[in-house]
Amino acid sequence: DMLNLRLALEEQRMLALRAQLEPHFLFNALNAISALVRSGEKPLALHGIGLLSELLRYVLSASSSNATTVAAELRFVQDYLDLQRLRYGERLHLHIEGEGDLLQNVACPPLLLQPLVENALRHQLDCCEGPSDIHLAFIREEDALLVRVTNPVEPGATPNPGAGLGLANTQDRLRLMHPEASLQAGRQGERFVAEVRLPLARMD
Repeated sequence: DMLNLRLALEEQRMLALRAQLEPHFLFNALNAISALVRSGEKPLALHGIGLLSELLRYVLSASSSNATTVAAELRFVQDYLDLQRLRYGERLHLHIEGEGDLLQNVACPPLLLQPLVENALRHQLDCCEGPSDIHLAFIREEDALLVRVTNPVEPGATPNPGAGLGLANTQDRLRLMHPEASLQAGRQGERFVAEVRLPLARMD
């Protein structure tokens, strides 16, 4: 009975964390569209609404499960950045390394990568006028997949604390999914680095 109660409490905690994350995602996506409306870019704003519709369809589908695949999350993040690119234009650059079949089989919590790339946007493109880049790398280890998200940090900028809502929720959701899953985040030289470690657990 105690074990069943603990499992029920953990499930409710996971649902609460996810409920916090989804409005946070929606708020930032709507901000991207509203920026287009304010600048008079109505055709682009309409295109953005279409992109947001597709993103929300994924969010609703993924939120009915406690796990998805890294490959599905990568596709979602690419679509999310397509939406954000309507706001940032050519200032936003994404580089991806390590795509492959392995990502189809590695389990992860839904909406794992989006808070990490959003964090990179918030602490780089929102803080400077020039271009930026987000590097997303998938690195195979013996018993784990490392997912590394990095972005440049402007000289003299306030160090990214890595303790925002998205990162904090991501840490908790990883811990609830698997005791060996983890997130480390912090400044390394001239870049901010967020690194997720996922055990090589296949989707059922």
